Amino acid sequence: MVLLSGGAYAKTYKIGVLVPLTGPSAEKGIPLKNAAELFVEQFNAAPESEGNRLELVVRDDFDDPDKARAAAAEMVKDESLLAVVGHYYPGVALATGKIFADAKIPFLSPNVSSPAAFADNKWAFTLNMPDSVQGAFLAVYIKEVLKKDNILVIYNTDPFGSSLRDAFVAKAERLGLKVLKTLPVEVGPVAKDWAATNLPDATENQNFGIIATLTHSESGLSFLPQLRDAGIKAPVMAPNTWSNPKFLTELDEKYTANVYLASAFLWEIANQKASAFANAYTKRFGARPSVAAAMSFDAVNLIAKAIGAAEKGAPTRASIRDYVAGIEWHGFVEGVTGNLFYKNGRDMTAEYVGKYLQAKGETAPPPATGSAVVQASYRDVYVSVMKDGRFKTAPVQLLIPHEEYVLKEMGERIAKGQVTLVDGTPYHIVDVISVGVDVIRINDVSIKDMQWDVDVFMWFKWSGGRLDVKDIEKISAINAVKETSAIFKEDLTHGTKYRAYRKRLTLTAPYDLSNFPFDSQTLPLEIAHTNKNSTHVMLVPDTRHMETVPVKDIKPQEWTYTGRSVFSDLYRYDSTFGDPDYRMGTGYKSPVYFSTVNLEIGIKRILKPYLFTFFLPLLIILGIILIILWVPLDQFAPRINATISGLIGVLVYHMSQKNSFPKVGYTMSADYYFLVAYAFVVSMIFNIIFIQTLQSAGQKDVAKLWNKRLSIGAMIAAIVIYAAMTIFAMSVA
Repeated sequence: MVLLSGGAYAKTYKIGVLVPLTGPSAEKGIPLKNAAELFVEQFNAAPESEGNRLELVVRDDFDDPDKARAAAAEMVKDESLLAVVGHYYPGVALATGKIFADAKIPFLSPNVSSPAAFADNKWAFTLNMPDSVQGAFLAVYIKEVLKKDNILVIYNTDPFGSSLRDAFVAKAERLGLKVLKTLPVEVGPVAKDWAATNLPDATENQNFGIIATLTHSESGLSFLPQLRDAGIKAPVMAPNTWSNPKFLTELDEKYTANVYLASAFLWEIANQKASAFANAYTKRFGARPSVAAAMSFDAVNLIAKAIGAAEKGAPTRASIRDYVAGIEWHGFVEGVTGNLFYKNGRDMTAEYVGKYLQAKGETAPPPATGSAVVQASYRDVYVSVMKDGRFKTAPVQLLIPHEEYVLKEMGERIAKGQVTLVDGTPYHIVDVISVGVDVIRINDVSIKDMQWDVDVFMWFKWSGGRLDVKDIEKISAINAVKETSAIFKEDLTHGTKYRAYRKRLTLTAPYDLSNFPFDSQTLPLEIAHTNKNSTHVMLVPDTRHMETVPVKDIKPQEWTYTGRSVFSDLYRYDSTFGDPDYRMGTGYKSPVYFSTVNLEIGIKRILKPYLFTFFLPLLIILGIILIILWVPLDQFAPRINATISGLIGVLVYHMSQKNSFPKVGYTMSADYYFLVAYAFVVSMIFNIIFIQTLQSAGQKDVAKLWNKRLSIGAMIAAIVIYAAMTIFAMSVA
């Protein structure tokens, strides 16, 4: 969550949301609004906001340029509006861009990617990858990974489809790929006889090696079945718009087989933030969020970060624009959809590519011309394939390196097949391994040792010839203290290879005991390759085959299962591994990340046993102290001795409890129960001394009255405090 600067008075900051809320495009725009609302709700409820609030000003753009223009003109009249998030389609973004630019209001689109909508507009940003980047990447992936040629290009005639087509065709030509045919398609579903009319020649159709479908999902949903029914079985390469779940739910798998699509974000490799966002969104709105919704959440997050970074807590439209535009790679904002940055001042790719080619006696290819300046978040482009009712991460990914030490080793890495150089751009060739974990039983939850012990089945799936079983054997739990394993099952004969282990793992766990004994805990399992970092292998969770049933066998039997989460992430060792190339500049260390699959098991402490083992002994000690109420007031020695003995008893019991837990640098809820007990006993000691003073002064009746008042008052106060503490602790458990 974002921390805003505190001041004498809390402030409210307005952010606009302009998306399609009615009409056919509402199903695209409403998730963007929902995600923005979710961020604002979480922000306003967070203690870190210090009373500062975000307020959304929501308007409908109707996915209509004229109506969007009118809505934008009305929004900019509000001088307290700091920034605007919105638009799903490029047509309306083209219409409103000048209005927001003239008003000097930063505009962040979660989805619009058309360069024409952002060209040379310093107030406009997109969180998506530009069409120019995506179109070129599709051609690169077709050539380098799919190894296909003789392309049929189908594109929408709107700004999105046209800019994708231009970028794709230009890159295909530079790579030597052949585009055999190009077919324009109007936005929206095609006619039922579209394929028969436009692709009547069966012989010609068999010549297509691959189909590049540069369209919105609505068009693709209608023409993809027609292509397959017409006998065109070639692979399909599609843009991010095809991440529409309707491809999986409304089309038969015979139509979606061998369909690849690019995206700046994949749910299958989502990090912990993305998993938490998806769960919160689903709980709040009753449906899974779209990719664009996740980017909308990130857009509001960037604005909130910019507000928090403003000097003297006084953000302006200009300060927000400057903050977003100035986010460097090495100071990225960690978002739901990945690491967000808009400036790459350390990029030395061209320099090292030139050196590499010069050493080979070659010259770098001339840069592509005609590219508009677009303020887009730098992103990797991931590829998935429609398979098994999901968007499954493709077996090979191409990721652009940024680190200088990688660029310096470019020649060596190309020779080893780890990097490929395509039209002047280097790409990591990253192999994907699917990882699955099923918990058999939890053998021990050791709070004192900050560890847990578990039996699991763990399996790995991989494709292609670049990986072998030796790579699989080097994948293990990075938080393991002890690990024993045996191969349980394997199949290395098919295209997709498989190996399963039965493992017993003793793992570290950073338990949080601040709410003991009302606490819930998370049992983490982090899996990574031991020496191949994220530039070589990418681990993704095999959630399709992982069990989701509750774990019932948990030892010791004082815990109950509350749930689990599985997500991908990147783990960074705080080390250079002694490699001088990792420290390329003064005061700067290159971050080396390892791809991880993470399983987290949630457990909650069963309170009932602690009623007898923790609370009852404490209550008995305090109850014994209350016996002094029946000891005559003139018996000072027995009264004070019993109370002091009670104090010692509480102290000894407290210390014995502390010895069974790890030494932590914070106070647990249980400690507060003892603090109240100490306060109660000490108050009784002062009460006895005060009463004895009255007795010695001959004020026996007054002493009797005050003894009753103070003793009962202390007892009632202790009961009320204990009740309030218990209710509060159970509410946050």
